[in-house]
Amino acid sequence: MHNFFFIVNRLTYNEDLIKWCDVVVPCGGDGTFLLAASRVRDNSKPVIGFNSSPQKSVGRLCLPTWCSNDVKGALNALKEGKFTWMRRSRIRTTITCEPKLLDTITPVDLHTLYFSRYPPVTQQHDSPETGQPLREQNSKPVCEPLATKVLPFLALNEVFIGESVTSRVSLLRLQIDNGKWTHTKSSGLCVTTGTGSTSWHFSINCLRTHSVMELMKILSDEFGVKVDTRLEKAREVAETFSTDSEYLAYSVREYITFEEWPAPRGLRVRDRATSVKVKSHCVDAGLVIDGSVSFPFNDGTEALLEIHPEDTLMTVHMDDALHH
Repeated sequence: MHNFFFIVNRLTYNEDLIKWCDVVVPCGGDGTFLLAASRVRDNSKPVIGFNSSPQKSVGRLCLPTWCSNDVKGALNALKEGKFTWMRRSRIRTTITCEPKLLDTITPVDLHTLYFSRYPPVTQQHDSPETGQPLREQNSKPVCEPLATKVLPFLALNEVFIGESVTSRVSLLRLQIDNGKWTHTKSSGLCVTTGTGSTSWHFSINCLRTHSVMELMKILSDEFGVKVDTRLEKAREVAETFSTDSEYLAYSVREYITFEEWPAPRGLRVRDRATSVKVKSHCVDAGLVIDGSVSFPFNDGTEALLEIHPEDTLMTVHMDDALHH
């Protein structure tokens, strides 16, 4: 019996090889692991990562550091079953848009570009009052059936939606768990899994130590609340905050509110959900999966983000102390 393997890079890594192999072994950091895992749709095909530069990166999705320093020992441990199987939830993204636009929803590998821009759309925005496209007053409404497809990538960390130019406001309509549609203006939307909750999602929402200390001093000096305002205590309070969750979670970045906006009021800037539906009113936006692959997401395009048990990623957990 012969063992065969292929060594590939991000450009030669393709669907045919994924179907052919029994296991995918990304060698790099967390970014390489995410890129490899996003294309594996078979929830029975393991993805086992080795951190190629343990001195430079943590590689928390990969095997422990000792495995990188002793690859032969790690392979023997895997062969002998000295590990536990682990399943990680991933986000499935379903796109809905006009049939003529469906073929334009194609991926761009951000790692091969210095920057990514999609051609601006010429469609007018939906009316805030009706939620329907603005048209000429004398024109007749056109009822064209929409087309739907599931994107061929599953997000292990997060899906980010927003304008490609970060200084431009992202206009998005959100529906959380089949609730009311809400118009939002922000710097974009981040929807994450439990795995990704300690990554970008945490960076967006975590409390900074000095911000906590300033708040504690205000409570003490101006409101007479007895609070320990030492830096050490502020750090303890900040580190108590956690966004880790086994559920789908979302965060609206730098949410803009003024007068009658958003409409309707009441949207939570950060919460967990079973599904998030997003409709774009952007002119040059992208839907980015795990920070590596971007799809155009411009005016009128809709995305449904949800977690399904059959989309889980199979990987392994190995004890860091096993090598000792």
